[in-house]
Amino acid sequence: MVRGEASDAKEKFEFTIAPFVSGGFLLSIHFNGDERSNITGAGVWPTIERAKQIAEETSRRLLNGATVQWQD
Repeated sequence: MVRGEASDAKEKFEFTIAPFVSGGFLLSIHFNGDERSNITGAGVWPTIERAKQIAEETSRRLLNGATVQWQD
C-alpha cells in the first residue's frame, strides 16, 4: 500500500493506492476541509506509477497547484 497527502489553504487530500482484487491498483482519496469530508474512489489503474500520476494531476487541479508528498 502506498500513501500520500497534499493540501492547500482550504483542503487536505490523503491518497491511498492499494492492490485491487481483479488486478490493477485502486486509488482512493480521503478529503477534508472547506466544510466537507468524504472518501471517494478515483479509479483502478494498471500500475502504481499511473495511480500516482492521477493523484498528482488531481492535486494540481483541485488544490491550487499542490504536490503530493508520498510515503512509499
